[in-house]
Formats: sequence, C-alpha cells, structure tokens
Amino acid sequence: SIPLGSQIITVPVNSSLSWHVNKLREIGKEAYNVSYAWKMVQDTSFILCVVVIQPEIPVKQLKNLNTVPSSKLLYHRLDLLGQPNACLHFKQLATLESPTVMLSAGSFSSPYEHLSQPETKRMVEHYTAYLSDNTRLIANPGLKFSVRNEVMATSHVTDEWMTQMEMSSLNSSIVRRYIATPNGVLRIYPGSLMDKAFDPTRRQWYLHAVANPGLITFTGPYLDVGGAGYVVTLSHTVHSSSAQMSSGHSVAVMGIDFTLRYFYKVLMDLLPVCNQDGGNKIRCFIMEDRGYLVAHPTLIDPKGHAPVEQQHITHKEPLVANDILNHPNFVKKNLCNSFSDRTVQRFYKFNTSLVGDLTNLVHGSHCSKYRLTRIPGTNAFVGIVNETCDSLAFCACSMVDRLCLNCHRMEQNECECPCECPLEVNECTGNLTNAESRNPSCEVHQEPMTFTAIDPSLQDALPQCINTQCNQRTESGDCFGVLDCEWCMVDSDGKTHLDKSYCAPQKECFGGIVGAKSPYVDDLGAIGDEVITLNMIKSAPVGPVAGGIMGCIMVLVLAVYAYRHQIHRRSHQHMSPLAAQEMSVRMSNLENDRDERDDDSHEDRGIISNTRFIAAVIERHAHSPERRRRYWGRSGTESDHGYSTMSPQEDSENPPCNNDPLSAGVDVGNHDEDLDLDTPPQTAALLSHKFHHYRLHHPTLHHSHHLQAAVTVHTVDAEC
Repeated sequence: SIPLGSQIITVPVNSSLSWHVNKLREIGKEAYNVSYAWKMVQDTSFILCVVVIQPEIPVKQLKNLNTVPSSKLLYHRLDLLGQPNACLHFKQLATLESPTVMLSAGSFSSPYEHLSQPETKRMVEHYTAYLSDNTRLIANPGLKFSVRNEVMATSHVTDEWMTQMEMSSLNSSIVRRYIATPNGVLRIYPGSLMDKAFDPTRRQWYLHAVANPGLITFTGPYLDVGGAGYVVTLSHTVHSSSAQMSSGHSVAVMGIDFTLRYFYKVLMDLLPVCNQDGGNKIRCFIMEDRGYLVAHPTLIDPKGHAPVEQQHITHKEPLVANDILNHPNFVKKNLCNSFSDRTVQRFYKFNTSLVGDLTNLVHGSHCSKYRLTRIPGTNAFVGIVNETCDSLAFCACSMVDRLCLNCHRMEQNECECPCECPLEVNECTGNLTNAESRNPSCEVHQEPMTFTAIDPSLQDALPQCINTQCNQRTESGDCFGVLDCEWCMVDSDGKTHLDKSYCAPQKECFGGIVGAKSPYVDDLGAIGDEVITLNMIKSAPVGPVAGGIMGCIMVLVLAVYAYRHQIHRRSHQHMSPLAAQEMSVRMSNLENDRDERDDDSHEDRGIISNTRFIAAVIERHAHSPERRRRYWGRSGTESDHGYSTMSPQEDSENPPCNNDPLSAGVDVGNHDEDLDLDTPPQTAALLSHKFHHYRLHHPTLHHSHHLQAAVTVHTVDAEC
C-alpha cells in the first residue's frame, strides 16, 4: 500500500514555523499543536499533505455588506475591456480614471482551474456584474463567498486615493498605491494590467506587514517589474478593530511604493549634516529590522557598481555591525531550515522595541562614532556614522556566493553577513541531523513576478500616465527621487564626472551614468522593436525556406563529392601505365657487398631524386599457407616481442630450406597465382601490367636510372 506519514509538532507562541509565523500568536496561549499527515497520490508524483492546528486559530471574516460600492468597479483586464482613457504607467497598461480590481487565484474556489484557462471578455463581464450586484440575484462565477465583501470594503479607499493624487506633494515620488486582502483581492491605483499568476499575499511587503502588525513596514529596495526602477515599499496592516493588533486578525494590508532615492532625499532634508562631505566621513542610513539597508550613500552612488538589492549593514558598515552585536537584547542571530534549496539560513533580527539611542559600546573605537535610533511606529532604524580616521573591521562576507565562512559554529557576537550552509539530510530516510532538526522552517521564498506584455502597437500610440518633465528640472533637489528621473553626474565610462550635471529620464542615464544599461531588457521602444521583429520572424515561412536552403546545400555537396571521386579515378587510370614504365626499380644483384653500394651512393641519390614510387599493400589469399609458412614462419619457441632478433647470419634454430632471394620485379614462380589477391581492380591492373612488362622486356631492358638495394631475406620452414 502507499506509505502514510504523520507528525505532531508543538509550536511555541513566539516561535516561527514557515507560514505559521503570522498565525500562531494569540494572547493567553502558550503553544499550538500542529499535526501533519501526508500520503503519496497513487500513480502520480504528488504528495497530499493535511495540516491541522489545535486549538483552532480564530479567523474573522467581513460581514455581508449591502451597501453600494462608492465607485464603479473596473476589472484590471484593460486590454479586453478597451478602456478609452488608457495610458502607460512606465511599462504597464494603466488608467488614471479609477483603481482596478484584480482577483488572484486565491479568490477562486478552484484556483487551478482559474489559472489553466484564459480569461475572456465575457468572463470579465460576469465577474464585474457579480461583484457589483447588490440584489444577490446574479450567479457566483466560482469565487469564494467572502470575496465579494472584500471587494465592497476596499472600494471605500478609492475616493481617498483620488484626492491624494490631486493634492499630495509626494505624488512625484509615489509609484503606486494598493490594498490586498487574505483571499487575494487586489485593488491598485493607477489602475494597471497585472499578470494572471500574481498573488499579493505571497509578496514580501504583505508578509512583512502581517509579521509586524500595527507597524509601518519597510520592504526593499527591489527592482519594480512595472518599469519604475528600484523602489521601496511601505506597508501596514488593516485590522478589524483598533484594540486588537495580533497578526491573526489582519483583514487587509495596504501598501505604497516610493522611489529608492526619495528616502535618501528625506534623510538629507531632515539631517543636513549627512551631505556635508558627500557621504564620505559622515554617513546616514536607514535599515529595517533584518539589517538590510533602505537608504545609504552607496545605494545611490553612480560609481557603486553594485546592485542595490539585499545590501546588509554588516557589508556596508562593518564597524557599526561589530559594535552593535555586543549590545545585549538588541540583535539576535537566527537559524532556519530552507527545504526548497536544502540550506540552513543565517539571518539577523533586530529588536523593534528599542527605547532611546544606541552608541559605541566597545571602548577604543575612536575612529568611528555612531548613533542609532528607532523610527517610531515602524520596523526601521536610522543611523549616523562619523569616521574621523581610517580603521578596519572584519565581517565575514563572501563576495562570490552566500556560503558561510564556518558552518560548524555560530556565535552571536561574531560579525558575518547573512549566509547559508548546506542542510544535512539523510538521503535514505529523509531525516535531519539532531542539531538541524531543532531549527524552525524559513519563510516561503518570494516567487518572481512576471510582466504582462501588451500589444506593441499600443506602446507607440499611448502616452505616459504621469509625465514628470525631467528635462525641465534644473536643480538636483527637484530631480532627485522623482519618478522616472535621474540626476546624471557621471560620463558613459562610469568614472569621469560631468562638467555640468543635469536631469534626464531613466532610460538615458540609469543610476546617474550617461548611457548606462537599464536592468530591464531595454526601454519601451527597443522592446517594441524586438517584439515586432520577432513577430515578423514568426510570420515568415521559415520552414520551407530553411528546407530549400538545406536541400541546395546537400545537392552541392554531393555534386562536389562525385566530381572529385571521378577525377580521382581518372588520375589512377592515367597513372597506371606511366607508373609501370617509370618504376624500373631493380632489386637484383642482391649479393653485392656494402662497399660496392657505397661507391654508387652518389648515383643512387640522383636516381632517388628523379624516381616516383607507388606503394601498394598486398595481402595474399588464405589458400596459400605454404607460401605464408615459407616466408613468414617462425619457430614455435621463439618470440621477438615486437623487436627483430634475426642476425644477418640466421640465428634461427631451424636451418633454412631455400636460400633463394625474394625479388620484386623479377619472374619468381607463377605470376598468375601471385596476382590472385584481394586488391582493388586498379591496383590489380597496375600490378598485372608491371609484372608482364618485366617478364617480357626484362632481358633487354636498359633504363637510365636503376635503384639497387642489398636485401638479406631470412626464411624459416618448420617442415623441411
């Protein structure tokens, strides 16, 4: 039968266990029992797992709302609905008329069915009619029961967003606003076309907000898939009542995306000392509760030559990191098991309940003074560092991968960048080692977002939703942190500073470097050209053309081969009679001594230089064993092991029976028998012509060039 497994885990209230970190907290409870049961699905590669949590975690649902939505519901499929006031929000098809609603797979009773079938205009109209219906007469198109109430509740934020869009002074730095519910309902402004597989509840900004209920949570920086560059997200949970702030009672999460440079601009405005020397000696930074930097001089430096994502304080400020690790109850180094890639992750967690300021604890660090304090109501900290002299501090940070320096030991006060070690798993049983089995599971990895491509013709026809007029901004303060704008400071070589800095769109000088390549595929125009070119290639008859070309090539190759083969045959046929006449190589006079040959050496060299040789490999038939024994037979007790052991005076134990020499070109025996060989016809013809020529004309043959060679032939015949 198919194996069945089960396990019960006791989870403390303050402990983390995968996604339960956001749900296993409640006042008055000490621990939860989480029961797992799993079984393989027969004839498939899937395993079904059931999780039961006791006592049951209370989950509050929004009550039925009979109110009419405050605004018209607009589904995010603008490409199907044909929105008349559509525009482009960077790379996304969007509209400023109203926020759009997106229903992710979690909003449907059958998520897989929703993802596996394409959305049509008729389906979108059905969704819109059901969600906007206050009479409850329209049939449910497959949505969960509470989805309609969540759409109704989130509609009341629309008016506030529209007002802020007109009046807020921060609009030039805000990329988008959105709100998401636990069932996967997303409302976003400017209304944008989203990817069908997008799930807001699995994004980092959502998970971090739920893990920090009641706090404004910083997430990022990260590269915005919509084309806005690097952004930082501020998110906050929405609760059922102000008195209850536990994570299990969050009914929604609201978020807002800012440009990366906006936060450093805020630092410089609030703390002018941060920009006194360009951030060389006095540096200001913002970091979130895991130690990752949100704002730092190196994140905006055009010469940084490094990605701005996942930059940790241990890497950028090792002096500060070494000191704060010695402060008790402020930072803790944690472990968790990541089963998806079989690693043990090491990460930091900073205490967001810090009261007051944090300063140098270790005496003697006179070169670097710092002050760190918590930003009230958030999960972030702001710090300022003053370096008066050069000093060194060591934090183990791999510049190649994320492997830890020492995987066998972890000390709380040892400075190291967040890293990972291999997770030791028994390949036979699947069990972990005793030490690693005590580690909690890591958070679910964030799934990569995908961009929904739009018709290339729309990219050229539609205008940008927000035009910040970067070319008209002459001051760095007016350009810094503004949407789609970069303050260009460095020339295209990445080293030389411009004589005069200026403001330009991101596609012209991304990161402040003129002509720098964008981290995206390319700008919109280039993407459109690539898509058009690709469509032209797809529409062309590639198959028939390629087949015709290959056929022509094959015919040409065969023709060349046949031509060369024919030329080769003709050359052999013309060569055969000439070769017989020119190969007058006499191997007679075998008894001439060495002295006579020495006298003729000069003449022989001349003969060799004017003589052409044709070599033929001849193998005699197996029906002539007597001839094979006569010339090639050896004693059964003698072996030369690859070396010749014969002496000129015959060292064999068996005396020769015949001392007649083996002559080439001389009539020896029956020539008809000698020509009975496994040779090609041309070779046989050549040899036949040669032998008959020698046999008929040898007595009167007088050639100007003769080649004479002394040959000693040894024959052994065991039967004589």
